[in-house]
Amino acid sequence: MICENCGGRGIIEIEQKCPTCNGSGKARSFDPKLTEELSSEQIQLFLRGICGVCRGEGVIKRMEICPVCRGSREVRRCKLCGKPVKGNFDLCQDCSKKPHAYLLKNSCGIEDLKLNKIYVATVESVTDIGVFANLNKRLRGLIYKRNLGNSNFSEGEQITVKVAGIKPSGEIDLLPYPMDNYSIVEIAKRAPRVDISELDEYGGKLVEIRGLVTHIRVTGGPTIFSIVDGSGVGKAVAFEGGERAFPEIDVDDVVAITGIVKKRPKAEIEILDMERLLGEEATEIRKVIEEEIDRRSEPEFRGFLVETEVLENLKSEMMRVAKELKRAIFQSRPIIIRHHWDADGMCGGLALELALSALVEEVADPESKYILVKRKVSRAPFYELEDVVKDLDDSLEDAIRHGDKIPLVVLVDNGSGYEDIPAIRQFLTFGADIITIDHHFPDEEVDQYLLYHVNPYKAGGDSNHTSGILCTEIARMIYPEIDLRNLPAISIVGDRAEGEVEEYLRLSDYSIQELRDIALALEYEAFYLRFRSGSEIIKEIMGFGRKDRQAKLVSMLASYARAGIEEQLKTIQEGYRVQMLPNGIYLAALDIENYTRRFTFPPPGKLTGELHDRLKNKYEKLVTIGYGPDFAVIRSEGVELDIPRLVRELQQEIENAGVEGGGHLVVGSIKFIPAKRKEVLAKLAAKIGTI
Repeated sequence: MICENCGGRGIIEIEQKCPTCNGSGKARSFDPKLTEELSSEQIQLFLRGICGVCRGEGVIKRMEICPVCRGSREVRRCKLCGKPVKGNFDLCQDCSKKPHAYLLKNSCGIEDLKLNKIYVATVESVTDIGVFANLNKRLRGLIYKRNLGNSNFSEGEQITVKVAGIKPSGEIDLLPYPMDNYSIVEIAKRAPRVDISELDEYGGKLVEIRGLVTHIRVTGGPTIFSIVDGSGVGKAVAFEGGERAFPEIDVDDVVAITGIVKKRPKAEIEILDMERLLGEEATEIRKVIEEEIDRRSEPEFRGFLVETEVLENLKSEMMRVAKELKRAIFQSRPIIIRHHWDADGMCGGLALELALSALVEEVADPESKYILVKRKVSRAPFYELEDVVKDLDDSLEDAIRHGDKIPLVVLVDNGSGYEDIPAIRQFLTFGADIITIDHHFPDEEVDQYLLYHVNPYKAGGDSNHTSGILCTEIARMIYPEIDLRNLPAISIVGDRAEGEVEEYLRLSDYSIQELRDIALALEYEAFYLRFRSGSEIIKEIMGFGRKDRQAKLVSMLASYARAGIEEQLKTIQEGYRVQMLPNGIYLAALDIENYTRRFTFPPPGKLTGELHDRLKNKYEKLVTIGYGPDFAVIRSEGVELDIPRLVRELQQEIENAGVEGGGHLVVGSIKFIPAKRKEVLAKLAAKIGTI
């Protein structure tokens, strides 16, 4: 404990009567021998009749080493009775006379042993040459057979021994020293307390860290503990031969860890001792950690890549999202990024993944990025129940096996519609938080289930501010050093966005045709990846790998995609017809079910879009519907559609049709039961004819 006598300074201030003026503070003369010791100012005081030694105060002050702590700044307490003890002793005089033995914590090494001291040991093995006994996990000694006398020991038995000698080779000679009714005195080596962010500076040294356990993973070798202390996230490992080390420690415990810093290649602690902290100490550490995490989670805004009024209006919400994502990393809370599988969704999801992974590598063990940041694809343009069941099951399993927190879920290029609500509500039941970053027309009802909702429609914009744009700008707030300027351009071309956002195209390293090829290659590869995120191959296509390999890969995949599109466009020549509706709108109806090959690129949505792009050059006002047995894909040009509204009206007007769907105002899809297809499509066409 801190020495009360010196207040933890190690020195004390002593006052005594000034011998020159005898405490009066006045002096008519002074000893000339003092001249060399006095300053000119002090001499002038003597000339004025004031004692220059004490400067007229009558007392002089001097500093002495504190006699209680002897300059150590701390006073030790007796490890048995708790009384303060002077000097470097573990026990007070009274307790030292009672039977006692020392129990060495794992932080103690051979340098901490003292000859002829009595220690508690555990028998490891009984052999022909004697008994091997462990003083702790690091120290093992031998009681030679000739010194055993009548003692009989068995493996695992706790005994008391005396250290008889320590050989230059490090071998420890022990002697049995039986005792009854003895007290145990725990001895732990004191190590410098450091922050996790400083571990790189202490390679090979003994240190202590204090923090919060956020994750525990048992492997075939060590038990791995993830620790957060406010300065960063660290890894501490304990080797127990595949068994759970320190089973008394759980996730969310505040702990003090003493161990050796190892670099593998990131600095981590090889645990010698770990103790759970309780009471005020733990509460204070939690408070400090929370305050430090809050400070370090503040996003860094260096301006948008392209300044627009919509982005400026969304800035505060985007900053809050960036802070929440950074906070999750510092708290070791898993983040699930669920994005639509098209080029825009992949650009948005990858932007967040790259920024968050870079942050993890900076503040934690690089391997943690595979635990904390999980990017997944959604085939549907909304968060459907099939996706949430997978996410929820994985999260609950990780929570049970490793103590992981329920994740923070980020929905990208979906999550704004009424159809997203069932899946969102299911995850909320288990304590998740949901953030939506989307550019589809939002349904007001979904907001009550979201932590944050970034959407250009909420800031006077429209779908031209793609998800790729929004996520890239948020990612730059999380980790500004990462170069993501090509992602918005790919998303713009992939989603056919127009207007002021086209300024992002000028920032890109690629031409318009190259961007089109990349977007097409992404959608082609994603189609065959199915439900896999394909993290590495997607990075290669987007230019985050070797540039020479990217060019060959994009050219090859884009050519495959175009060949597939042209082949399918040929097969549908007899499968669609165009008619003019009473209001002058041309309606193109494509029978996807009977005139296309299933499970082949392009998928129905892409094929409908390709047909629509070719027909819109001929018809000024055009709506194209590609339909199958239980779905319809809608594209429009020059027509003010509101697909989410049409879906709601169909739900109300056609009973038992199972109608659901949504999307952008002018681009979207509808699902229904096969038996009601004719009625749904007829009703849909009638509604388009009355716009």
